[in-house]
Amino acid sequence: MHSEGIKPIFERARVMTKRHILGGVVAGAVVTAAAFQFADGFQANAAGKTCLQTYPNPKISGRVVAENDKMVVQRFHFPAGEWEGVHAHPANQLYIMLTDAHWKVRFGDRVSSGFSPAGEVGFYGPVELSEDHESQNMGANDAELIWVTLKEGC
Repeated sequence: MHSEGIKPIFERARVMTKRHILGGVVAGAVVTAAAFQFADGFQANAAGKTCLQTYPNPKISGRVVAENDKMVVQRFHFPAGEWEGVHAHPANQLYIMLTDAHWKVRFGDRVSSGFSPAGEVGFYGPVELSEDHESQNMGANDAELIWVTLKEGC
């Protein structure tokens, strides 16, 4: 399953496995609450940054679902076979898998791979660009996920 000495996918993540039910409830609650209560335009933090998750690969499409002074909610589409390109994660983030996905994750020379089922919810800490991090959707199907970035620390 995993190569000797290589940690599983999302090495930095703490994954909760109450998959479909919990993930669906959380995803629905986050998106609904954010869209209806917090979407008063796109607000920057005190330093003027928007704390957006970005990827250098133009084939990775994303959009802001909602944003306020505490968080930004983004939805991303990852075509099958595509690498994101080396990127950073701006602050603490919650991810919600909307589809099943097979990932390959790289941090420098450390590589791991694994499966994330639809509904999986997990936490990802900040990642600096210097950590040489990128991921690939190695599945046969496109993948969709939501990033909720907490602006504190951005």
